[in-house]
Amino acid sequence: MKRVKRRDLAPGMYVVRYGLGTPDDPFVSVERAILVPEDVALHVPADARNLVIDESFRPPTGVLVGRLPVDVPLEEELPQAERLYGEAVSYAHGFMDDVRRGRPIDYRTSLPLVDGFIDSVFRNRSAAAAICKLKHFDEYTYSHSINVGILAVVLGERLGLERDVLRLLGIAGVFHDVGKARMPLEVLNKPGKLDEKEFAIMRRHPREGFELMKDQEGLPPQVLRAVLSHHERSDGNGYPDGLKGGQISRFTRVISVVDVYDALTSRRVYKDAMPPGKVLSLMYRWRLSDFSAQVVENFIKALGVYPVGSFVRLSSGEYGVVVGLNQDNPLRPPVKKVLDSDGRPVEPVSVTLSEVPDPGDGLSIRECLNPDDYGVDVSRLVA
Repeated sequence: MKRVKRRDLAPGMYVVRYGLGTPDDPFVSVERAILVPEDVALHVPADARNLVIDESFRPPTGVLVGRLPVDVPLEEELPQAERLYGEAVSYAHGFMDDVRRGRPIDYRTSLPLVDGFIDSVFRNRSAAAAICKLKHFDEYTYSHSINVGILAVVLGERLGLERDVLRLLGIAGVFHDVGKARMPLEVLNKPGKLDEKEFAIMRRHPREGFELMKDQEGLPPQVLRAVLSHHERSDGNGYPDGLKGGQISRFTRVISVVDVYDALTSRRVYKDAMPPGKVLSLMYRWRLSDFSAQVVENFIKALGVYPVGSFVRLSSGEYGVVVGLNQDNPLRPPVKKVLDSDGRPVEPVSVTLSEVPDPGDGLSIRECLNPDDYGVDVSRLVA
């Protein structure tokens, strides 16, 4: 153990605690690795003193320290992300249809798309994540596979994983639901809640996906485990094998979190999409039962408490669209006001909430809403 000053913290260090352990300066446990420079601000308060690090710490294999995304402006990256997204959904349509027709599939054909996801995430994490929610496709099965692939890369990048590991995560995301191509269409596309018998059929899709993928030459075992186990839950209440906690692989923990997030924030024939901010709030509650707490917390940090594209009501009664992240104050991101307090369209005006004076503690977000209920096309307003 070694004492250091906050200003000397650097990627590759593991912070154990800070404080002297006195009534005026109690110990505060941190137990966090510093993987990228922004982790210092996220995990160690500016006024923290008497920090202790563990000098024996070495980042585990597959973790890259010290890298941050390239800061390409959101409006510059969105068109590239949109083009890639359209190609990716077409690709998903193709391989899922091939499975239905009994044709073989090859995971290696996905590599150019997955590499495209990674490049986009490195340029602007928010653009890559936002495009999943801004583009609407009627065929959920196809878009969901691509969304999970992209969001897995977003989360993996936040966790500091190397490019080769991100590529495997992206592949796992793209093919995690491939077993659904073997499900009866009347069950898969049912416009309503599944009954007990139908749900039992749907619960077979992870094992069907595993059987489809297991004989592919060179497919890494961690990808196969994620395909088989993405519906497992930390408390043992998942399927198909009822795995618990440490029995669930790192890849699976990532895929299961982004899978649930995308499912809940997507519009389906039988339900409206939930606002992303509300879903992240729910997942934060579930982090101690269903998911890995560390993975959920990093996912929220990657997307922001209010992800780009969220439609929100402000404390002034006006309505706006979140158009960026605020790392210093995640609760007050940049917002573009688009409706007045009566719900009437106004000329869009961009504000950073933490910089707007108000009689209280500044203009703030009161709630996340569904933009469809207000006739707002978020995709036109983000860039």
